[in-house]
Amino acid sequence: MNDLQTPETPSWKQRAIRWWYILRYYHKSQLVMRLVSVLRRRLLRLTGGRRYLRPLKSAALLRENPGFESLLTCKLAARRAGGAALDAANVLEGKLRFLNEQLDLSDPIDWRVQRWTETPLLWRFHLHYHEFLLDLAAEGLRSGESAWFDRTWDRVADWIERNRLDDARGLVDAWHPYCISRRLPVWILLWSASPPTGTMADRVLHSMACQARFLQRNLEWDLRGNHLLENARALVLMGSFFKGPHADRWLRKGTRVFRREIAQQVLPHGEHFERSPMYHALMLEAVLDVRDATASVLPELADFCIPLAEKMAAFLEQICHPDGRIPLLGDACFGESAPVGQLIARAAGNGVEKDLDESSPGPLEQGTGVMGNVPAPAIRLGDYWIYRQNTDFLLFDAGPLGPDFLPAHAHADLLSFEASIQGRRVFVDSGVFNYQDDAMRRYCRGSAAHNVLVVDDQDHCDVWSRFRMGYRGWPFGLVAGEAHGFRWARAHHDAYRRLGVPVVGRWMACRPGGPWFCIDWAEGSGSHKFTSRLHVHPDAEAEQTDTQEIRIRCGEVILRLRTLAPGRLDVTTGHYCPELGCRLECPVVQWTATATLPTVCGWHLTWGENLNPASMTPFAAKDTVLHWDESGRSVSLWPIGKT
Repeated sequence: MNDLQTPETPSWKQRAIRWWYILRYYHKSQLVMRLVSVLRRRLLRLTGGRRYLRPLKSAALLRENPGFESLLTCKLAARRAGGAALDAANVLEGKLRFLNEQLDLSDPIDWRVQRWTETPLLWRFHLHYHEFLLDLAAEGLRSGESAWFDRTWDRVADWIERNRLDDARGLVDAWHPYCISRRLPVWILLWSASPPTGTMADRVLHSMACQARFLQRNLEWDLRGNHLLENARALVLMGSFFKGPHADRWLRKGTRVFRREIAQQVLPHGEHFERSPMYHALMLEAVLDVRDATASVLPELADFCIPLAEKMAAFLEQICHPDGRIPLLGDACFGESAPVGQLIARAAGNGVEKDLDESSPGPLEQGTGVMGNVPAPAIRLGDYWIYRQNTDFLLFDAGPLGPDFLPAHAHADLLSFEASIQGRRVFVDSGVFNYQDDAMRRYCRGSAAHNVLVVDDQDHCDVWSRFRMGYRGWPFGLVAGEAHGFRWARAHHDAYRRLGVPVVGRWMACRPGGPWFCIDWAEGSGSHKFTSRLHVHPDAEAEQTDTQEIRIRCGEVILRLRTLAPGRLDVTTGHYCPELGCRLECPVVQWTATATLPTVCGWHLTWGENLNPASMTPFAAKDTVLHWDESGRSVSLWPIGKT
């Protein structure tokens, strides 16, 4: 098992350099707003937030909005399908499970989680999202018993009573703008399922108005990214739920922020700019929610969302493995977003299947996708190269780590890839285990946790704290083509320029039935240590058969992975984190060598009938050539290009 070591305490010089990178890359407005946010919270502790708690000037009026009934159906279907739904009886007893950890918070719920002082902030955030209350609503709708809704609103009322804004302890999580942004849409859906009556209704509406007022004045301009889009979604939904001057202000503010951020956060090829498939799915869901909630209230905003959702869904459909689930690039894992199939179906206007299962086959292995896409053997999609042949799949990520001013969910994984063979995941990313500042967080973000070439045991970028990044590298030069029946792609990065290695390149080539190739090279001068790792899915077995070959058994398929350059080949172990809080041991194929630059290394993968070994010469020149014999003829490829 890989050692999860505690890093040495950084020197004052290292700390100064790290903060210099923050000043260099973060927008100055972010830093100013962070200071403003800190000052506002200190002021709240003095004033108790009285300005947010005052009653509305007029009685709370609600719009007739059928869009929320559609949203309710979608959300309940997602919870049934995603495998993350909590048992309703356990919810009633206060037994709540988030991030694969269950705590007994009793009844009434201990919203402060006082008995578990080490509970991660993200776990507490999930508690205050209130999405677990949708399980009670689902049971109420299924059984037709109103008692389930009574219990639901009892817990909402208990939260209101025990999480007052004038209690400074609640500012950290209960009244955090992101928690408010996730909680208010849930309360709207609960209201759509079965609203409370009498004084309870007045109490809930007053609290919702107070939270929206607080959110409107405390948007997360310091963080931006997905947080700010969630803030905007909540304001738009609240403006579409309430009616009156206050609702109009929320709707205008939310719409303005939503449109502004979409222009920056959704890239031309449809990907969310934080480059995490999980957050991309979450932001697609936010766009779909805004579309559905505003269809009868603000049609122009709904119309704006229609092509946007289609573009985002088309991207999501293309990057998914044959199993229909996302790749785990960056901070990404399963179970935190709605099922991919449901999101794509919603974007295409095909409705929601109540029995939709996230583990069901993905649309791309059926021929024409839900979005009308006919999968090509190989495509370049933004900064990705995707090869897909029936149920064989490879995703080559040649994109940047993320926005320079928002590296929170970026990993040190330049030119990494994931692959499936015959519908089974074979080479995987390590995913994300948690958001704590600990050894597992450092492991998952480090280069050793990804399928990349590492020089001198150094990460591609300096990932530190939970969401920070110091020095970094950038990819460039993605090109793709076809030769001798192979589809190929090539890209470079400059992450090791600080070590005297100005360019690292990778060339990947695939064809139906194999072989598949991955060739890496490094330019520069001097002698350096090179380590290439391939993380194998935990369900597969990896065994070394000789000094140059690894045999991988994946179901009924036997794969042969052979190195193309001299060096030491081993099978070690690493971590695979498919869900937050879930850590599995997985095989890691590791090749290590010390070489003088320039140098070239790589491997090729064969299975089935195409088992002929390949060779590569030389190991240090631009005109490196791959050779192998096939059906009585010699085939040659030039991965780096002819000089």
